[in-house]
Parts: sequence; structure tokens; C-alpha cells
Amino acid sequence: MDTLNGDLGPLMANPNPELAWSALAPLELDIWRLERQRVIALNRRDPGAEAFDVLRTKVLRDAREHGWNTLGISAPTANCGRATVAANLAISLARLENFKVALIDLELRSHNLSRIFGHSGRYSTEDFLRGKCRSEDFLVRFSDNLVVGTSAPSANHVAELLHGAAATEVLNRLKTELGADIIVYNLPALLEGDECLGLLPGVEASLLVVAAEESTVADIDVAERQLSERTRLLGVVLNKCRYETGKNSNYQV
Repeated sequence: MDTLNGDLGPLMANPNPELAWSALAPLELDIWRLERQRVIALNRRDPGAEAFDVLRTKVLRDAREHGWNTLGISAPTANCGRATVAANLAISLARLENFKVALIDLELRSHNLSRIFGHSGRYSTEDFLRGKCRSEDFLVRFSDNLVVGTSAPSANHVAELLHGAAATEVLNRLKTELGADIIVYNLPALLEGDECLGLLPGVEASLLVVAAEESTVADIDVAERQLSERTRLLGVVLNKCRYETGKNSNYQV
């Protein structure tokens, strides 16, 4: 299986990325919890898992053709299912042989990814972005090919933190430490503040998640324009579709 290797330049904090992965604490998996949180990519018999595999293929093809390795997942507004899509896509990507994936939660006003994985570590995402802990103290290892960084929400000057030089430096250092083939960022909603816009300069490609019967056409248009102007927008993922139009109806791109 071919792997996608971005040009990350000289390694800064860790000359051997493998050391960073092996040093991470394992995440204790609760399969029943993950299923209740609609993490279906682990169950190959679920039709939705195939939909994420198709999405994975499209993402990988574009990444190889255009040479990017950071993917941001956002939505026009809250409750569209960004975290669920991000978790399922990251797990699907990590099933590829010798393909390393990092899933980082940058939505600091909610704890959806933390709730999905049932993990809230000693250090918060805010601590990590402020440089108060090492990558090894913040990240956990979901599998040999997937690491996850998430925590309880923070409400203290979120925009200023995410837009700051310190957070940018931390995220850049994380790329070099991990040497991941793809880093998936769960981003804030685009139209509910300026946090997401401030993060987009550090994101190469993006996906927009919209909720059927909830996201308005006007909101989708604005969100698409904002992402396409600042990143390589790969497409729109339709979530929460109640009508059966095929086995992949809940996750379309």
C-alpha cells in the first residue's frame, strides 16, 4: 500500500518520529461506547463504514495529487456532526497499512470528540496549545496508526488562543514530531465566531459537514466560500439524512 508523505522538512523536537508514537499512552477502548456515539468505521459490516472508506479514497487521491497532509473538518454551525465525521474518517484512514493518522480537536468550546472517545486527560487542549505540556502528555494512542488529542472544553479567550503565535508554533512542532501521513483537525464551526478563520492558514485541505434539513442554503454557501478561499475544499459531507437513498445515504460527499 502506498503511503502519503508530506514534505515536513527537518525534524525539530524529535529526530525519530517513531519514538513519539511509541511513547504515547494507549487509549482504553470501549467499543460499545463508540458505537453509541455513531463511530461506525470500526464495524466493517455497517453500510456507513463503507461510505467512510469511499470518502477516505477520495481524500487520499487528492492528497497524493496535490501534496498536502493537513485536513480540517468544519461546518457552518454547531450540531452538524463534525466530530463524528472526523472520528470515523480518521479511523478509516488509520486502517491502511503503514499509514499514520493524528486526530486533533481544535473545537475548544465543546467536548464532542472527548465524549466520543471517552477520554479527558490530565492536560487540556488549551494546556497543550499554550505549551504547558509535551505532545506525549497530551496525545493518546488509539491504535498503532492513530493518535488522538482531545480534552474537556475551554471557554477562556478561545479565539485569542487559537489565533496566537504560540498555538501556531505548537501545531507546527507537532507535525514534525509525529511525522503523520495525515493530520485531521476537528475545527470550530465557521459561522459561530472567528476561531475557525484564524486556524485556516495552517490547514491545507478541508471538508465541510452539513446537516440535512438543518443547515440552510445561505449558511452552506457562505461556509463553502470561506473554506474555498483559504484552503483546498474537497467537498461537502451530507450528514443526518433521514431518507434512504442508498446504503451510504447518511454520509455523502
